[in-house]
Amino acid sequence: MLDSVETPVASSRLSGTRAASRWVRLLPGSRLARLMGAAAILSLAPAAAAAALGAGLFGPSRLAPTSATIVAVANILGTGIAALCIRASLRPLRRSVKALRDYARYGRLPDLRIDPRDDIGRLMSEIRQIIVDSEQAHAELLRDAETDPLTALANRRKFLWHGAQDLREARRRGEPLAVILLDIDRFKAVNDSFGHAAGDAVLRLVAGAVARGLRDGDALARLGGEEFAILLPRTPLPDALRLAETLRATIAALPMPALDGATVTASFGVTVHDQSDGHFEVLLERADRALYDAKRAGRDRIAYRLAIDEADDMTPPELAQTGETARPARVWLVD
Repeated sequence: MLDSVETPVASSRLSGTRAASRWVRLLPGSRLARLMGAAAILSLAPAAAAAALGAGLFGPSRLAPTSATIVAVANILGTGIAALCIRASLRPLRRSVKALRDYARYGRLPDLRIDPRDDIGRLMSEIRQIIVDSEQAHAELLRDAETDPLTALANRRKFLWHGAQDLREARRRGEPLAVILLDIDRFKAVNDSFGHAAGDAVLRLVAGAVARGLRDGDALARLGGEEFAILLPRTPLPDALRLAETLRATIAALPMPALDGATVTASFGVTVHDQSDGHFEVLLERADRALYDAKRAGRDRIAYRLAIDEADDMTPPELAQTGETARPARVWLVD
């Protein structure tokens, strides 16, 4: 019951608030429009003072100041207050210009207090939405440029970028960095026998199985066709070979509904970085040579190459034409 009783003080405050709100409603809805309206009204102060003098409101019986003094005071006050109102009304525009300048310079748009009821607020709201839409579209384009659309894995471009970063970090820290390339065996026969839709299903299943076998921090990419690549930071050669064997066995046992009960196998090429590797592409090329060694040794197996193998691999011209090398393949077999 106490809440329903209004004290005289409270009533007077409420009535004063209502009266003020009635006066506010006489002006347009936004703060900007109110300030501009006040500036326009105050700019008429000199004319109002002159009209009052002409009407004799400041005659000898009243304050009797000089006419020039009244007009001057009205002019100074009206013009000054009008200028302050205009300055205040332009403050949101100055903040908006500064925000756009910061966005162009630093790439981020600060959170502005926007009044959607005036033109400047609506303009900034539209500009903000355009910027947000543009950033989202740019992010989508960047994601599409770095992602394989079939498997949703990173593509060759993204893998090379990751590889360059990880190689630089491995050299700086003196830590091992391993690369594994894997290629699905006789994949062309899969497409020819079961169709490209079945081949796409196989690629997605293999990609998912390999991804589940990796650690956080490892990188997996589809380089193209049926070839995948794995980047293993802080991984020495024995650990990389054991992981490759686990993945090889997983792929060989993977059910392939699209192949009517048939299965697929994969060959693996493994290498680790050496301090002499100036670029990541050198490491990737060595893993690719190891992958070819595994293919030539009979498929469904793992081969590896080291930097010393590249130096010792003096291939005669007659063997280079056939793709063979003088060095026997380092094929890794499970005990």
